[in-house]
Amino acid sequence: MSRRPSRHGVYGSVPAARWLAVAIAVLALLAGGFVQSATVRAQDGTPDASPIAAECDAPDLPPGTPTPQMDGSPEAEPEGTDEDEATPEAGTPADEATAAAITEAVENYLACFNTGDPADYIALETENYWLNEYGSANPYDALADEEGAPPFTAKLVSITNPMTYDDGRVSAEIEVILGDHWFLHEIMYFVEDGEYWKLDEEVELAPEPEGDTAVVGVALGSPENEYSIVPNTETVTQSPVLIFHATNGGQEAHELLVLKLPEGADPMGLLDGTLGFDQIEFVGGVFDIEPGGAQDLALVDLEPGTYTLICFFPAPDGTPHALHGMVAAFTVNPAE
Repeated sequence: MSRRPSRHGVYGSVPAARWLAVAIAVLALLAGGFVQSATVRAQDGTPDASPIAAECDAPDLPPGTPTPQMDGSPEAEPEGTDEDEATPEAGTPADEATAAAITEAVENYLACFNTGDPADYIALETENYWLNEYGSANPYDALADEEGAPPFTAKLVSITNPMTYDDGRVSAEIEVILGDHWFLHEIMYFVEDGEYWKLDEEVELAPEPEGDTAVVGVALGSPENEYSIVPNTETVTQSPVLIFHATNGGQEAHELLVLKLPEGADPMGLLDGTLGFDQIEFVGGVFDIEPGGAQDLALVDLEPGTYTLICFFPAPDGTPHALHGMVAAFTVNPAE
């Protein structure tokens, strides 16, 4: 699970559970050279995702309010968010009872996410998590960051590799589908806090959903044009799995969002207010791709149609990259 860039400093780390907010909140916030050959990987079947059967069980947040922010003043780098902070490299396979508790913790967190009320899942996160993902140990800053995010349901595909660590944390690998199409794979780390297991950290892993797979390379930026977005093919035949392999060949950080707009709509309408956010479908995205870096966006069972590939990352002048030309159309053709 990977969620959206934090509003702290405009873009921060890219964590894991506010999924639809990723595009909608970022778009709302911003509105005020290697190309891999297209390949097909044959596999059997498609991911089987299940709705979360558990009911949300979360504590109440303590009384509080967001931290006042002074306009124009830079935010201090939060303590305890060093990227080099050690995540245990090796753990011990969990025994049967602990594995069951880890599974319950994952399912409970996802159930609370699926309520659509950020207070539910934020109450199941640690201060360490808030610091790393929101830049503040105040849960009401996290709550403010999530305000207005439309519900985005998570469907569980798998929970594997339950582990325990010497520091008292536990973990499991999870695969989920967000909404109808966005497939994510990550490790979730939990710590026990009284009667609750709380999310302490997330580590993103490469998504590899099962099923016949089309892979399309997308070049974000190049030495010739920092604000180019070039898929190596403009069309692909519908397949159970579609992976966009996004590579940053520019000098600035970029992102790749996939949107479905009304037929004939101009993507620039997202910026000038002529296209409402309620008119778009956010399909999925990968965020904060540093120069020379690459990330895979995996989508499952994507319907035929025309989609918009776009980058809203802010340029040095503060305007979104889309305004400089980082927009491209991509078509999924019906399978024969």
